[in-house]
Amino acid sequence: MSHDTRKLKFKAETRKVLDIVINSLYSHPDVFLRELISNASDALDRLRFKMLTSPELDGDREFRIEVIPDVVNGTLTVRDNGIGMDGDEMTRELGTIAGSGTRNFLKKLQKAGEEGVPELIGQFGVGFYSGFMVADRIRVLSRPVGGDTGYVWESTGQDTFTLKEEKDLPEGTDVVLYLKGNMKEYLDPVRLAGIVRRYSDFISYPVYVKSGEDDKWKNEPVNSMKPIWTKPEEEVTDREYDEFYMRLSFDLQKPLSRLVFHGEGTTEFHALLYIPASRTVEMLLPDYKTGIRLFVRKVMIEEEADELLPRYLRFIRGVVESSDLPLNISRETLQENRIIRVIRNALTGKVISRLEEMLSNDRAKYEKFFDAFGELIKEGIYSDEKNRDRLADLLLVWTSRSGDGRKTLKEVVDGIPGESGRLYYVTGNDRKELASSPYIESAGSGREVILFDSPMDEFMLRVLGEYGGRKLVSLMKELGDEDLTEAEKAERKHAGETYAGLLEFMKDVLGERVEAVRFSPRLRDVPCILVNDRDDPGEMFRNVLKTLDHEVPKAKRILELNPAHPVLDRLQELYLEDRSGGELENRVMILFDLGTVMAGGRPENPSEFGKRVASLLS
Repeated sequence: MSHDTRKLKFKAETRKVLDIVINSLYSHPDVFLRELISNASDALDRLRFKMLTSPELDGDREFRIEVIPDVVNGTLTVRDNGIGMDGDEMTRELGTIAGSGTRNFLKKLQKAGEEGVPELIGQFGVGFYSGFMVADRIRVLSRPVGGDTGYVWESTGQDTFTLKEEKDLPEGTDVVLYLKGNMKEYLDPVRLAGIVRRYSDFISYPVYVKSGEDDKWKNEPVNSMKPIWTKPEEEVTDREYDEFYMRLSFDLQKPLSRLVFHGEGTTEFHALLYIPASRTVEMLLPDYKTGIRLFVRKVMIEEEADELLPRYLRFIRGVVESSDLPLNISRETLQENRIIRVIRNALTGKVISRLEEMLSNDRAKYEKFFDAFGELIKEGIYSDEKNRDRLADLLLVWTSRSGDGRKTLKEVVDGIPGESGRLYYVTGNDRKELASSPYIESAGSGREVILFDSPMDEFMLRVLGEYGGRKLVSLMKELGDEDLTEAEKAERKHAGETYAGLLEFMKDVLGERVEAVRFSPRLRDVPCILVNDRDDPGEMFRNVLKTLDHEVPKAKRILELNPAHPVLDRLQELYLEDRSGGELENRVMILFDLGTVMAGGRPENPSEFGKRVASLLS
């Protein structure tokens, strides 16, 4: 038997907020089912708690959530046998977006000083109205546990809703969605089961989806109700962890490592993170989305939560669950949320710690990791000032002495005499070519030189000025007085005075091709090298800027000469005897082009270079 229907208006602000909820709040309509199941789970939580304090209530009931598609009538129903609502609650909670049954329930418990508050999921308000993304009408039928009268709430999501009493309703709540014409996909049981498994697999209550074949309920729920990440690690097998990773990431390989973490304190959360065994090309792209799924009280609210880790750790896959975040939090709010910042800092520290352990305890596994993701560690050194020193400890580098193996920067430092305050390096594209680079001899006899052979190295070195208290010095840039011994300073000064006229002549010939011509007391075998100005970004960095269509600063090169090489004696003879005959100018250009070739470049004019060399040989 039904009673008179009352027509009520939404509160003034509700209409405006409802437009946002329906049209802008969610990026995909699938989440409406997540929200309604979360509300149902909340209602079951509240009933379960009430039963603890009210012995007169039936304790043998089976808590359950049912999803019922009706193809004939074009409706989808989400049913629970939870706490239910009376007419006043429906008016208050469903007539006001900002109203939240969960929030009010929590306040009531806190005010009463109750203990053992259950984890409440739904926020009956914003989440409920997400149903209007797929339905042009919603009908809610509910009877509170212990009540004699049920109520029916109905609205099209416009300015008003109706409410009437209804006898003979079962305890609990039915939310009936009258689906829009283009939303009939949500009547497919297989589709519905997939959405439940994707978003609500770990809800604490069984969720049953009605089969389209008959009117009977399936015997098995479609959700697993087993949040693997909240279990103690010793209770889960390696196989279970690996299988979960492969389902989560669609990776056919087992992960290289995993991290199970329970954060406690002011913010409590669970995390299950994986380091993949290999990378995809997409992982190196700046806009690649992280593989972290964010759950709030067992409900997935974001599939690609890149706010949880810094960008350079975007290769990490896994799940994070927090009990302290609201279900309807927006992506923009996530980025500014204090709880998210706490979780982010904790997870970043834990991932770096795991990599440190791997480097110390399983070098072969760490080498495999660095082969796949070393470039992202370098990106982190560039971007993460807070963790820069720890990330620098994780670097593996080739050196002029490392052969086919790599060293950590600490291992390089440990092999350098204690009185030296320098770490010398060269940059290029091929480490084997770098190992025989003429620049290496300018580091001094027998010194180990780091070989940086990646474009990312140039970015990293712009911020990593030192390591372990030792300055990182590029041998491909000019050396300052502070980089020379007193004997080397004296040698350079003497050579500059002896060949002052020749140096001036060479600078005039080369013109704007070089900033300066000077001597380097560190060269032993080669006649010259071309180095960059100390503030020059470097060739590899310049090439990166070219690929990004950025303005490329002009190279400021300096021609450094070996004062002990026989070539310099011959140039000095020509300068003194026949500086205007053309031969000296030719040899100066040959020397400049030779320096360009040894620097990994090509002569300014290959044809002219060839003619000059042929003339010299003949």
